[in-house]
Amino acid sequence: MNKGLLLILMGMLLLTLGAAPVRGTEKEGAAPDKEATPAAQESSSATQEAATPKKEATPKAKEQALPEVVVETQRLVEKKDKVTIKSEGLPAEVNVITKEDIEKMPVRNYTDMFRQVPGVKVTKYDRGDLGDSIAFRGFSSGHSGQVAYFIDGVPMYLVEGWSNTGWTDIGWLIPEMIERIEVIKGPFSALYGDAALAGVINIITKKSDSSPSLTARGGSYNTWQGVGVLSDPSWTPTPFLVWEGFNRDGYRANADYQRGQLFNKLTMPVLQGDLSLRLHHVARRWGDPCNLLVSEVQAGRDPRDAANPTDRGDFELSDVVVNYSPKGGEGGFYGTLYFNHLTWTRGSTFRPSPQDRYDDRRNYYGWKLMYNFQPFEQLSLIAGNDLRYDDIFIRRMYTQNRYQVLSVIWDYHIRQLNTAFFAQGQYKPFPFIKLVGGLRYDLFNIDVDNKIIPANSGVGTPSIFSPKVGIIVTPYKDINFFANRGEGFRSPGASEMSPYTTTGKKDFGLDVPKVDTWDVGVNALLFDRVYFSFAYFNTFLQGEIVLDNATGLYKNMGDSVRTGFEIEAKLFVTKELTIFGTFGDVRARLKNPQTPGAYYITSISPDTSTVGFDFQRSWGKDSQKSWVKENRVGVNFNYVRYARAPVTADGTKIRPQFDQFLSKFLYGWRNWTASVDVIFTPRDFSTESMGWSTAYNTYTYYPKPRWDVLAGLRYQFY
Repeated sequence: MNKGLLLILMGMLLLTLGAAPVRGTEKEGAAPDKEATPAAQESSSATQEAATPKKEATPKAKEQALPEVVVETQRLVEKKDKVTIKSEGLPAEVNVITKEDIEKMPVRNYTDMFRQVPGVKVTKYDRGDLGDSIAFRGFSSGHSGQVAYFIDGVPMYLVEGWSNTGWTDIGWLIPEMIERIEVIKGPFSALYGDAALAGVINIITKKSDSSPSLTARGGSYNTWQGVGVLSDPSWTPTPFLVWEGFNRDGYRANADYQRGQLFNKLTMPVLQGDLSLRLHHVARRWGDPCNLLVSEVQAGRDPRDAANPTDRGDFELSDVVVNYSPKGGEGGFYGTLYFNHLTWTRGSTFRPSPQDRYDDRRNYYGWKLMYNFQPFEQLSLIAGNDLRYDDIFIRRMYTQNRYQVLSVIWDYHIRQLNTAFFAQGQYKPFPFIKLVGGLRYDLFNIDVDNKIIPANSGVGTPSIFSPKVGIIVTPYKDINFFANRGEGFRSPGASEMSPYTTTGKKDFGLDVPKVDTWDVGVNALLFDRVYFSFAYFNTFLQGEIVLDNATGLYKNMGDSVRTGFEIEAKLFVTKELTIFGTFGDVRARLKNPQTPGAYYITSISPDTSTVGFDFQRSWGKDSQKSWVKENRVGVNFNYVRYARAPVTADGTKIRPQFDQFLSKFLYGWRNWTASVDVIFTPRDFSTESMGWSTAYNTYTYYPKPRWDVLAGLRYQFY
């Protein structure tokens, strides 16, 4: 473990023990219950806050030396021991990022919102929206079926594409849209299925905002953004419209990026619940500077050069989403219907291979239907059905100048149907014990038309049961111990079942690759001033997919094991000041490597850490003018570190440590809010992700600017 970080965490704990008042079971001045009705309760996520009455606060004792600090983290800790459909109630490590958290953070790209989550490694490639990833629990990213992403209950995992096992692209997300984000570590919820090997990232968008607003941002490398929000929670139906335009020329040549989108959501009361209709369209274009050889840059090549100036990409997505959720409690029916249409093209050059172009056109649609039966406070029983159908046309080609086709490598028409039935229950036999169990059955029908090797076409029907079981023990208020075991899986890729080379043999009897995971942990809020969490995990994976840098293809390396732990600590010094630190440690190894000694899973940092502070202060609200906001000032700072990591399976090549400093300065006056985000990357030849080129015997990387600055100004109309 990094000794410096350990000393910081220990110091935070000791400082609190010495300064904070002792908390009793019925202490005078206890914090009021902060359960509040959220701005949105999205049926698809089954995790939005339900409305609960607030308790009247007891006056604080005059002799108390320090004022009691009521913190948002307390809500998460209290949820752990309650019977609830929300993700915080799972017997697992769950990190929740609220809209208030996001507003405080320095966010240049959606991936920045995850940098303070323990054990999470964020990779930003600056290639438009290609390849950006959020990785944890020893898995590399969401681009090979390892992390399941959901937005308003819609699965964002796209089978077969960027890799031969699937990919995810949520780069269109901006902070103005988001109500909350849930990072569920491990496959411990039966509500989620395909691609949940490392776990789940569940994102819930807002149903409304406090008022209409206009925001303008501008910064380094000709970056500008305009965002308009039209919303008013008093209107029925309630609109939430977010329209955005974005442009960035980029640090490197051929790194230009443009995005425009219309995000339209309308919510209205229907029967005993809320019905939301979302219509969304986003279009993006980008240049792809791709990676450079470290040896070339060290020899004098400009790091701002592009590998190939004709590398480009474009993406269009249109989706329709309908959500229904009950009001006034968690019991009842939840439903999600969705339809997504997207087209995607990109050309990238990874030397010594020629330009590699993908053309992808697909529709996918489906539903998630479930009912939460909650006859009394100590019991919850959920039963539901998932259905999803994908219709995909995908080609991969070697090209020149993007349009001149040299050869066609892939040419597939894939039709995939996934239907699933799931059940999950929670029961509290005693006030201090909660039991959680779930079972999921998924059946796939995968029809592959292989146009390159027609003899390898066929139909596969793999299926899998994935059980989950766990326990939470709460010996004292706000202290929870948990343990669980669960299985997760990903659907087999079409090119795994139907190879695109004459030497490969089709295998439509291929089993569903799965993980078997268990973990134990504790989280606690001590003295209303220190939040602490610890989790240890062990994961066994059948069918480790690894990118072969020599061929540029993915291959199955056999079984693998991942073990590690994660720590998070927060010290709430005052209501205004919070100090935080996280640390994640992981060891990822192949069990029986095909080459003796080649047992490392490449690009997995053995440890990641973050330390920082957040200061927010408000004052001066004019009670005579209800439309005038509070004045406020805020400073958020964090240092992120990813340790050295092997880039070859035998561990002989190790990429350097990556460091980054991120900060945000915010000042609000009346209805105006000004902000400045600053990102500093100190190392010249280090990025979040680096590879090894066997052909050139050197590292490859994506050069980053030393400084990146973004300034913004927002006006809220009331």
